[in-house]
Amino acid sequence: MRVQGDRLSGTATGGPCGFEPDTEVLSGEFQDNVLVGQVLLCQVGPQCEPRVQQPALVVFNPEDGAMTALFRLKDGCRSPVLKNDSFLLLRPLSHEAAATESVRPASAVATSDGAGSSAAQVAAGLGRQGEAPPLEEGQRQLASGNAAVAQRHFELALEKDPRNASAVVGLGASQLALNDVARAVRTLEANRGLPRADVQLWLAYAYHREGNRVRAREALRKAFEMGWTPAGRSSEAAPEQALREDIKDLESLMQQQRARKRGPVRAPAGAGNTTP
Repeated sequence: MRVQGDRLSGTATGGPCGFEPDTEVLSGEFQDNVLVGQVLLCQVGPQCEPRVQQPALVVFNPEDGAMTALFRLKDGCRSPVLKNDSFLLLRPLSHEAAATESVRPASAVATSDGAGSSAAQVAAGLGRQGEAPPLEEGQRQLASGNAAVAQRHFELALEKDPRNASAVVGLGASQLALNDVARAVRTLEANRGLPRADVQLWLAYAYHREGNRVRAREALRKAFEMGWTPAGRSSEAAPEQALREDIKDLESLMQQQRARKRGPVRAPAGAGNTTP
């Protein structure tokens, strides 16, 4: 692995792909904690190129040194270096492991000509592949502000489970963060039948962003009816802020309706009270 300023390049030898010595498999430039570049993948399958350069957004997590990326291969193609033929996770080797382990797929020793950048933090070297559920990774990326990367993870989660309400909410939230309002509305409308109040909440926010106040209020009312209440959750800060006036009105209205259902309170019976 070689780092020069914000640019990074990596070579690999052997491993599942059997690359020749000094084959460049990773290159790009860091923009904050995202490496924008290309990854060389090996493929197997009928009518699949043995090697293919894939454009990639590789997200670097400075807390644990891991790098993650998602890929969409052509139908019928598989890659032995990808989890579920789509997800790549690279973790740094510990100093002890780096000193004792034989060469593994994508492992490398990194050198850096810069300091303090995301690229320089990768210089510990990359190694073992691991597993991270797409839903969990999508939520982590969305919370970190990486909406584009989060969107791809939520899409992968929904490919496995199209009725996963958390992935639906995450995908809609990612699309809204990317200002893709029309697509967010379609995503959430298609799943409005899921028994989750937060689906209705985010649908209300999507309608609000679309400029449809009537539908936004209808969806928000359904969220209240399904048990949603404003609680200051960081994950719901955007819709709560945007819908705060409607939330206040509907919350007051729901309290009045509950009070009416309870009916008038009868005076307690006791000494000197003639109430039967």
